[in-house]
Amino acid sequence: MKNYLICNLLFTALLVCSYPAFAEDHTHHHHQQKTDLSAPSTDSIFNLTDQWTAADGKSFQLDKLSGKPTVVAMVYTSCQYVCPLTVQNIKRIERALGAAQAGKANFALFSLDPERDTPAKLTEFAKLHAITSASWTLAQGNASSIRRLAVMLGIKYKKIDSGDYEHDATISILDSNGVIKYQADAMNKNIDGATDTLKTLIK
Repeated sequence: MKNYLICNLLFTALLVCSYPAFAEDHTHHHHQQKTDLSAPSTDSIFNLTDQWTAADGKSFQLDKLSGKPTVVAMVYTSCQYVCPLTVQNIKRIERALGAAQAGKANFALFSLDPERDTPAKLTEFAKLHAITSASWTLAQGNASSIRRLAVMLGIKYKKIDSGDYEHDATISILDSNGVIKYQADAMNKNIDGATDTLKTLIK
């Protein structure tokens, strides 16, 4: 009987100690935070010639972003946690530049969800997050264009049964030629590396 009680106590203690880890995993169930970058391309993303559609309904190719350094992330508007925080961190980077320098950079969000993220949804998302600057581009493309851009950026993603996406949360800093110069975990509160890189690239 004594051994039985000791075993029960040990088992209960193990569950209590393990619970926070399980809880954290559940919170981030639909998102993969990147621990090691999956070899992003050293080539320019402007080599991709896919057509994208901006929130205003106009089509464009990625080289529209050329001439300025660009902050890039791949998100989807139905995301409830990681993607909104990604946007907020990009806005923090924008604010850290100051008004004079912020206009010398692009800020681009590309949707992972070709079925649900219509231009109207992107417009709604922009309003929700108070994105009003002309320096920002929100865009959606087809499944092939999304896959090619994700490969270039080294971002892994997967659609799950609910229609949502598991995906790497990454902010990329590109130079004016579209080449990746810096990448960071989009959930990291420390934006110094991204901001410093962007300031160096702004001329």
